[in-house]
Amino acid sequence: MAAPGFFFITLPCLAIAAFTGFAGCRAQRRSVFKALAAVLLTAGLTCALIPIGIIVRFLTL
Repeated sequence: MAAPGFFFITLPCLAIAAFTGFAGCRAQRRSVFKALAAVLLTAGLTCALIPIGIIVRFLTL
């Protein structure tokens, strides 16, 4: 039962945190923060799309 909780509760929470960090880093002026924003955007999209991919995969079985 831990696996569904991780995929459907923890990953969306991590996605929200990554998107919040992305917005905060993007507002900064230094280029280091711009690079960190790109990493956080990638991590946020990955965390947000994994549960959707799992649902689509199970619906197509």
